[in-house]
Amino acid sequence: MITENDIAEALGRQLQSLADIPTIYWENQDVPETQARPYVVVQMVPGQSPARISGGKVQTGFMQVTHVSEVDRYATSANRVADNIAALFPYELTLPCGDGKLTITRDTVPGPGFRDGSDWRKIVQVDYVAI
Repeated sequence: MITENDIAEALGRQLQSLADIPTIYWENQDVPETQARPYVVVQMVPGQSPARISGGKVQTGFMQVTHVSEVDRYATSANRVADNIAALFPYELTLPCGDGKLTITRDTVPGPGFRDGSDWRKIVQVDYVAI
């Protein structure tokens, strides 16, 4: 059976393979007030309820990767990193996951950037199914 931790580990390994990725903060990790921007925050969002196929559990959901940089700067760097993250997770990419596999179910494209206080945030959503 594939667990939420298996899914996070499979997607996390792929994310960490990006050469120019800023410091990554995972779920339930505080970003220190002294942390310089840019950095990346990852949140795993499992689907509502797993389905069953051939006696096995099928899990769906998405990984949300947020690139955080300073406001009042050009968005060029944030856009570049978001594009590079999206390129790591092409449609139908299959990764080993626990005792099964995980497949990317949509084209991964960066979403719009937005201001959040003194931060500029650019989100990339990675949709998956794990069997």
